[in-house]
Amino acid sequence: MNENPELTPPILEELKAALLRRQAELRQQIADLQGNENIADDIPGDEGDSSVDLQGADDSEQIVLGLQAQLADVDHAFAKFDTGTYGICERCGRPIPLARLRILPEARYDVEYEEDVESGKAPR
Repeated sequence: MNENPELTPPILEELKAALLRRQAELRQQIADLQGNENIADDIPGDEGDSSVDLQGADDSEQIVLGLQAQLADVDHAFAKFDTGTYGICERCGRPIPLARLRILPEARYDVEYEEDVESGKAPR
């Protein structure tokens, strides 16, 4: 059973639906970027174009890696539904506020710990 009192069954369904939408968006963005890379490979150009294409490919690859990491967080959130730990900070065990989950339904941490992670003060 989930230990976050704000997460009633209807709220959990709302957040699960938000995660499903986020998952679909991320998958589409990844597919679009990977599709654009394949199209660019087929277009002939000169050597100057090639260096620009390589830089663009590197940028696209970094974006895809970031999107894949976000998708992994969404998938991880779905797994937490199954274990009853969705909405609980993975670091301190306190409930993640509903307002945060509505903004970032794949949140793993409460705001305090997330700030420490982002500033490099705490491990992910």
